[in-house]
Amino acid sequence: MTDDSLWIDASDDLAARPAARPRKHKSDAFIKVPLWWAEQMTQATSTAKAFVGLWLLYLAWKAKSSTVTLTSQQLKAHGVGRDAKCRALNELEAAGLIKVSRRKNKNPTVTLLGL
Repeated sequence: MTDDSLWIDASDDLAARPAARPRKHKSDAFIKVPLWWAEQMTQATSTAKAFVGLWLLYLAWKAKSSTVTLTSQQLKAHGVGRDAKCRALNELEAAGLIKVSRRKNKNPTVTLLGL
């Protein structure tokens, strides 16, 4: 038995092969929506509550956290009022999409579920 059999030749196919790329797994469909487009859609369809949901997703992405604080001032800049914000949070919470922590005279803390 010789010591040569223990060494791998650099010209061997296995050594010269590049590392295999990991397989992509099928996942849920995903879209990117520019906020200006979502804002225009909200105004065109009079569905301010839909913008609240999109804004929550944006805040969670920006904060890299599923828990965010939602202010009325943020939404007002995009044409969404306090009442629409309140209705949207109530409906999204009832649907099981978010959990809202409300405190008197404070902005609600919202946790997006299932992300």
